[in-house]
Amino acid sequence: MAKALLELNEVDYHHKILLPKVFNPLNRVKGLGIEKISLSLISGNIIGLVGPNGAGKTTLMKLLAGLLIPDDGEIIFNGKKLENKQRPNWSKKMIGMMPENIHWYGTSTPFKVIERLFTIRNMKNNNIEKFLDFVGLGIKAHDSLDSLSQGMHQRLSLACALIGSPEILLLDEPMNGLDPVAREAFAGVLKNLAKQGKAILISSHQLAELERMVDSVILMHNGEIIEKGNLENIRKKYGIHNDLVLKFPKEIKNLENILSKANFENLNYKIFKTDDDFTIKINSPKGGWDNKTKQEILQCFISNDIIPFDFTSQKIELVEILSAVTGLDVDKVGMSLREKGDNNE
Repeated sequence: MAKALLELNEVDYHHKILLPKVFNPLNRVKGLGIEKISLSLISGNIIGLVGPNGAGKTTLMKLLAGLLIPDDGEIIFNGKKLENKQRPNWSKKMIGMMPENIHWYGTSTPFKVIERLFTIRNMKNNNIEKFLDFVGLGIKAHDSLDSLSQGMHQRLSLACALIGSPEILLLDEPMNGLDPVAREAFAGVLKNLAKQGKAILISSHQLAELERMVDSVILMHNGEIIEKGNLENIRKKYGIHNDLVLKFPKEIKNLENILSKANFENLNYKIFKTDDDFTIKINSPKGGWDNKTKQEILQCFISNDIIPFDFTSQKIELVEILSAVTGLDVDKVGMSLREKGDNNE
């Protein structure tokens, strides 16, 4: 059975804001932060961390990495409770972090970057080529940093996080700037790492990419975890459906017969009539729509000489899910996601 490598129980952390007073010029007060955070990073699991800017994601990542010390709560690492006053060095060595937007530039090479880090860590550097091969940088090992694509930069950042073979990986927006091919390759590397037993936490705004690779998600808002678990279960809990939409120029009189003949009588659907069209919205089955099922549904209408003039599968974005879970207006959540930076670091 997979074990919990790192656990947080009711952890609080608030940034300290300087508020000088006459007799205490260094006086500080509590600012934004995270509150009552409880989670477990399980060996072999990939967890997605999502939320609007200012939700506290970066603060949580830094705390997990040992860069911040919590004000209150428990941190349990490999079954051992850590003291909040100081994070032991051995726990930091077991955690690799890939910060957001690292820019690699200059005439140095991936090989030299890793070689320097191996030297700093007092590690043998006779397997650097193999190390770079694993993240897909073997053929670029001796190319200049300036010649690398954004995808290659991200792979180099991941390689740096993997030095020392940490059991836990914390990745902050690792898909930023990657094209679809690079994203697919990067996801493959992460899945291989999970198979090796590593626990991986990925902070990202790109829910569509996360959904394809994560085992569960954590939704954050205003410094708190507001929901966590399997994404499909969260959708069901809040009634969020990935609808398949078919529009027809006129009403279909024998709809139930058409669906039953094609063995689709158990579909959960709604009908909307207007003066201009007849719309059928079919809720997503468990696991979402696959192309084969969508084609079969379309074909069951075409075979009855009923052809829709519009046939789409609505994509559920992060903004819709966060809006449903938080109760916030869709436009406000969308604006927060589009803003650059994180006000709650």
